Amino acid sequence: MGSQHDTVPGRPTATPTATLVCPHCAKVLDAEPNFCPACGNDLRGLGENSDTLDGPMKDTLIDGRYRLLEKLGEGGMGSVFKVEHARMGKLAALKLLRPDHALDKSLKARFLQEARVVARLSHPNTVQVFDSGELEDGGLFITMEYVPGKDLAWHLKAHGPMAEDKALSIGIQLLASLQEAHEAGIVHRDLKPANVMLVRRRKSGEDQVKLLDFGIAKLQEAEGRKSTTGDFIGTPAYMSPEQIRGEALDARSDLYSLGALLFELVTGRQLYLGPNPISVVTQHTGAPVPRIGEVAPQAHVTPAFEAVVRKALAKDAGDRYRDAEQMRAALEALRRQMGGHTGNFTPMPTELADKMLSREDFDRYERSLRLQRTVTPLVALGVVAALAVGGWHLYRRQQVDGPRTVEVEPNDLPPQATPIPLGVQVQGAIGSAAADANDRDLYLAQVPGGPVRVTLEGVPDLNLTLELLQVEKADDGEKLRRRLFLDDVGPGGSERVDGLLTTPGELFLRVEEKPFAAEPNRPSREKALVPYTLKVEAMAPAVLEAEPNDTPSTAQPLPMTKAVEAFAGAVFGDADELSALRPDAPLSGVDWFRVETPPSPSDTVVVAVVPPERGALLVTEGAAFDAWEARRASSPGRSMAAPGVLVQGAPAVFELKPGADGVRRLRVVAAKDTLPGASYRLAAATSAANGVAGVLDLARALADEKRDASRKQLLSAVAAKLAGSPDLTRLSGETLP
Repeated sequence: MGSQHDTVPGRPTATPTATLVCPHCAKVLDAEPNFCPACGNDLRGLGENSDTLDGPMKDTLIDGRYRLLEKLGEGGMGSVFKVEHARMGKLAALKLLRPDHALDKSLKARFLQEARVVARLSHPNTVQVFDSGELEDGGLFITMEYVPGKDLAWHLKAHGPMAEDKALSIGIQLLASLQEAHEAGIVHRDLKPANVMLVRRRKSGEDQVKLLDFGIAKLQEAEGRKSTTGDFIGTPAYMSPEQIRGEALDARSDLYSLGALLFELVTGRQLYLGPNPISVVTQHTGAPVPRIGEVAPQAHVTPAFEAVVRKALAKDAGDRYRDAEQMRAALEALRRQMGGHTGNFTPMPTELADKMLSREDFDRYERSLRLQRTVTPLVALGVVAALAVGGWHLYRRQQVDGPRTVEVEPNDLPPQATPIPLGVQVQGAIGSAAADANDRDLYLAQVPGGPVRVTLEGVPDLNLTLELLQVEKADDGEKLRRRLFLDDVGPGGSERVDGLLTTPGELFLRVEEKPFAAEPNRPSREKALVPYTLKVEAMAPAVLEAEPNDTPSTAQPLPMTKAVEAFAGAVFGDADELSALRPDAPLSGVDWFRVETPPSPSDTVVVAVVPPERGALLVTEGAAFDAWEARRASSPGRSMAAPGVLVQGAPAVFELKPGADGVRRLRVVAAKDTLPGASYRLAAATSAANGVAGVLDLARALADEKRDASRKQLLSAVAAKLAGSPDLTRLSGETLP
């Protein structure tokens, strides 16, 4: 941040402000920031000029398009202003960084590159960055989403500590924001209450957290500064031990800061207290983590919540959560146990709702500028007719301008599909629903061919379906053919498929709200623009399960020489009962595999199954499943549990019998509490000579993973099933590499 009196071309100068002393840490400041850059204490209202709403810079035009309206805050690196985009009339926030914080040209370039990376973050819990640049005096600016709420520091000062359920909600949303940033290689470095905005969204009416200031501490680090005041990079009260030591940081440093923030939310005091910043950072590196109940007996939190906080606050980064997703899963599990919550965060002012600059507004404006630059010279060259012929294609190119991380409406039809990148989370919003018309969103990903993973994050109370389609040539031209329909989990759940086998080219993804199979009479919904996320990832070529393989007719062949890695699908209730309700769209969470008929009908055929390290599988031999289905069909209305063996912990081996068509099959369904996408392995073997190559390949994979107990159990179980095999010595491990 920075002082409001820094010189910028076209703005008046002002008399320097008086010094200010922080009452919390006694730091002497040569400006009047809103928050102490040493300890994070709220200083608003203590100085004559702090938190000034306007002044000599009012109405100054920044970069020829951003008109300063009022100052929102200030700190050691610059000031934040509410601005109006002069040509669009939309409100935004502009962070103006002091010129003396970017004296080196190479550092400026590095910071601007960082700003461009941050601008690609699109998560709804992240304050969106639209624009950045350099001014004539060397100062830097960043334009971002204007959030007219109150920050978390104000909330704590005004209301004191909060209940566990509210702290959970804030933590989960912050972790969702951090997860996207960490996947993009961005570490926040300065996570603290003053960088967290609380707001009630006008369209959904739900409380929302907004995390801001990604990359600002990166500029300080690049300049070789310890802090805006010469002490530390970051805010001492929330810094991780490795950040204090000046070591390279990764995502786990942000998780430590979040642990300190959660501690403060429920206790009303910072994690470590001391007379000065040095004493605080010393405690971060060596002092034990205080117990919540000891420092705040009035804070009623569950042992599970405290366990999550203490794990995040581990001194050694290796003892913390692996990443934001893992920590978020821990908090989500705790919130599910506690039930819902109600927030009391700042409402979004209705009079500002339609005036605020959004990512869509900014991108649309920039596209129009590019379109003008493209069209004007062409008109001068007399090619208006050519433009008329190719106008639609030009419009589409300008409209989308390459892959997007935010849905572009309208995108109901294939020509309107929003192009999206691989490996990046995309933000969409589902419109209102009616009995005869649901909103549908269409996306387009360019895939290299081979297996892909697709994840659709659901939203509470909505049942979102995902249809995956590719173009295929037919006698009468090219047509879109459904490759897979995903609706395995009911309202509020996430849909996911691993290993969808694609051909190189375009993959269309259609997201739509529909009634789930078990609840066909869902009422109409008037709430519009409910956000969701979508992600398409290319998977490494390997011997993988290839979706779709959810019916006996699409069962995947198991090679006799290689093991196959497969992935557990989502579980929602009784898979067989749901499948009966949806005969036209099988559940993708059901996996079928087949083994071709061996050279001799008398040979024994088995399949070894190694379950996930966490979770269980319900495995059924194909002929037994066929017989069960026949019995069920002959006794309509009679409840008959499907056959199957629960495989958990140790590998299991199944002897396969030929079905009515002579094919040996195996059916696998994830059991309860198995995470979608959990990896399991299979290998086929026969009693014929050289019939155990696939099992030996599976044993090598387990040896590489140091799962020696599972490897021994696998070889022993297969040897017991293939007692007459000439390969028993190989199975016993005598010739196993």
